[in-house]
Amino acid sequence: MALPVLTLFPRPRELTLRGGWLKVPPLPHPTASFIESLPSTVEEARAALAGAADGACRIVHQPECGAEGYHLEILSSGIRLNAGEAHGVLYGTQTLRQIAAQYPDELPHLVIIDSPDLPVRGFMLDCSRTRVPTQAELLDLVRALGRLRVNQLQLYVEHTFAFRGHEDAWKDASPLTPSETRELDDACAAVGIELVPNLNTFGHMERWLRHPRYRAMAECPEGWIHPLTGQFKEFPGTLRPDQASIDFAGALLDDYLPNFRSRQVNIGGDEPWELGQGFSKQAVADRGKHRVYLDHLKKLCALGRDRGRTVQFWGDILLEDLALAQDAPVDTVPVVWGYDAGHPFKEQCGRLRELDRAYLVAPGTSAWQSFTGRLDNALINQAEAVGAAVRHEARGILLTTWGDNGHHQPWPTAWLPMAAGLAQAWGFAANAKTDFAAGCAILGNLSLAEGQVIAAALTQLGTLDGQIAKANRNKSLTWDFLTAKPDALAKFTDGVSAAEIAASQAHLTEAEVLIAKIADVTIREELSLGARLAGAGLRRAAGQAVAAEEQARLKKEYEAVWLRRSRPGGLSESVAGLFG
Repeated sequence: MALPVLTLFPRPRELTLRGGWLKVPPLPHPTASFIESLPSTVEEARAALAGAADGACRIVHQPECGAEGYHLEILSSGIRLNAGEAHGVLYGTQTLRQIAAQYPDELPHLVIIDSPDLPVRGFMLDCSRTRVPTQAELLDLVRALGRLRVNQLQLYVEHTFAFRGHEDAWKDASPLTPSETRELDDACAAVGIELVPNLNTFGHMERWLRHPRYRAMAECPEGWIHPLTGQFKEFPGTLRPDQASIDFAGALLDDYLPNFRSRQVNIGGDEPWELGQGFSKQAVADRGKHRVYLDHLKKLCALGRDRGRTVQFWGDILLEDLALAQDAPVDTVPVVWGYDAGHPFKEQCGRLRELDRAYLVAPGTSAWQSFTGRLDNALINQAEAVGAAVRHEARGILLTTWGDNGHHQPWPTAWLPMAAGLAQAWGFAANAKTDFAAGCAILGNLSLAEGQVIAAALTQLGTLDGQIAKANRNKSLTWDFLTAKPDALAKFTDGVSAAEIAASQAHLTEAEVLIAKIADVTIREELSLGARLAGAGLRRAAGQAVAAEEQARLKKEYEAVWLRRSRPGGLSESVAGLFG
């Protein structure tokens, strides 16, 4: 028989086919029984390592493999899986299961030596910008992330946790409850994932500060001017850097942290846009924005330290002034983020390495502010981020997917970037070319054949933006075309030709043909809706109004699709952001 063709995801560091086959007779044969009883949780893996390593098929404790590495041999004599710790056993059994699924009657003789390039392979999901997934959906995500060898998960919450005594902030948001959070924490721990609490404590506090009860804590209680756009913003978003804000953040952490096993916490700290415009204006004039920021950050970090946690924080402000990066508390973990192709990850990571800092690197899926995803940007952004993380010895990556301005994107539009970024975090060189079909099969809990159909549709959708030369940072033009107010539409359509709009429409037509082939009803309907919303945006860009009847029909369908995966809180706000 010819040498086998194996589809393994993520691809291992080293795979050597030896020729020959190990037969797998039906149960109760010992080989079939060994495969059938492979561990699927950390507890089971730990028990397997502690058990007697005898028999033709066995799991052997071998510390030299490292904490997450494994060494798998399939030979005529049987199966041997060596691992240093329980995580390595889990990842090795994942690989063995994939092999057995493809060759159930006889396994190819081979040797696999595998271990991760990065110790931390994290994923962060925005659960604040209107969309909070159902508990069932979150549990399904945990299952999939375990198979993608993610070992850290963060749920970005601002107001979408049921904080005691703060019902006015979250009552309409369908928040995560303490019991749900603990259930997720248990599910994560079972498959080797650390659920790290993530709670912004400085910027991005608009969901709190819009309420009169909290407004006095704002840097600019009466509104502010966005420094990038010059727009006046009615609702404040940044806490003033004073003791009252520290006390408020500490009280929230006291309610939140006990629901997690993790001894880490991400306190946020990014984009305090208003800093220096209101309460801290004089302090910023006297000492500079970055020094005022850093002094307050140190106090926020102390909140985590005093509660026995290692603190993560977004590193954007410090990296604006690299001279201050060395002054950040040494026991913290800055997270270097950037979501555009060409972001200076190399320079930023190099600087943090020079400072001997432990740090994470955060690229993005580029799915937000889009109906179809921005695949090309995502793949470049992630490869640059993971490459810099590996080269400059970052602790790992935190792949992010956001929900800015309504969280309008269909969930599967993040799947191809997730498959690529997370596989590369495991093995950068081995997974430079991503098996999108395998990634979709895992994320959707589907067959590989169905994964291939979905990957083809997502690839076509995700490359829609390339049909128009003009681009806007961090979003798709088709999203802008649909969501822009009538008096603002012209600035988005300026410079876009009729030929480009026609090419985009033809590209979408091809995508819709591929979407129609998807068997899974939920995935087919949410991608079809995304394509039609993008198409409506293109028609609007071409000067064609979207009739009120069509708007109503699309909104009704949007609501139905939303409720398949997400809670009702935030839905009305998300719908209100459509059609300008």
